[in-house]
Amino acid sequence: MRIGLIGTPYDPFNRAAPAPELAALLPAEATLIAFPSRVGAFPYTPLERAMQAIGHAEAAITATEQGCDAVVIDSVGDYGLDVMRAALAIPAIGSGAAGMAAAAAHGRFAIVTVWPASMNFVVTDLLRAYGYEAACLSIDNVGQEGDLDRLAGPDGYLADVKRGEDALLNAIAAAVARAAAQGAEAVLLGCTCMSPIAARIAATATIPVINPLAEGVKAALAATPLRSAPHVREGRIDLLRTMVASVANAPIEDCPVCVATAA
Repeated sequence: MRIGLIGTPYDPFNRAAPAPELAALLPAEATLIAFPSRVGAFPYTPLERAMQAIGHAEAAITATEQGCDAVVIDSVGDYGLDVMRAALAIPAIGSGAAGMAAAAAHGRFAIVTVWPASMNFVVTDLLRAYGYEAACLSIDNVGQEGDLDRLAGPDGYLADVKRGEDALLNAIAAAVARAAAQGAEAVLLGCTCMSPIAARIAATATIPVINPLAEGVKAALAATPLRSAPHVREGRIDLLRTMVASVANAPIEDCPVCVATAA
């Protein structure tokens, strides 16, 4: 089984499979393949989020054409999920939707995220759309607004997240402990960029810690093939590709999880 991770950056210097921390979830015949978005707009606001819906949808179409059996959006923001489901002949899974469902299965839950409060609109809109607003006790923002100014590069904020810098891990652990003290029965990690450190976070927690990317991949593995492909009007896929191609060479903004260039 081939699962396309949509929005996952392609690293030309590292030929290893993406999300190696999820290897234990995969049966021997399953592989994860990265399909980056070609739209270089970090979703600071709903405007850029709409742009990413188009970019992620185009990446998912490419994944389908290259033989993937399912796609998983590598973002809690689920950019373009409804577009994918209206266009693809294979199952499309949102990590945000899968993660929220898994967290809510434990009861009331909190979200702990490495993003600052200005980015909370991404998850609050989805909590409302998916029907989990009442189940979510709180959103704890470990990240600060200034972190948005130093995202990229080997010394950037997201590199700190991936490495699990001690100060950041301690802050996340404290946020998880606060959630438990407030009565949360589980914690949902608020970004798939936290997947590499999810096991380390869970090891010190007293309540379940939900890794949304892992839940998305599990849902893809369990998904049944679609009985029929959705109807797409003639020429619409070409039009979508033309739209994306018009911005594909624009400077790429900083988040290597949500935005990346194709090889």
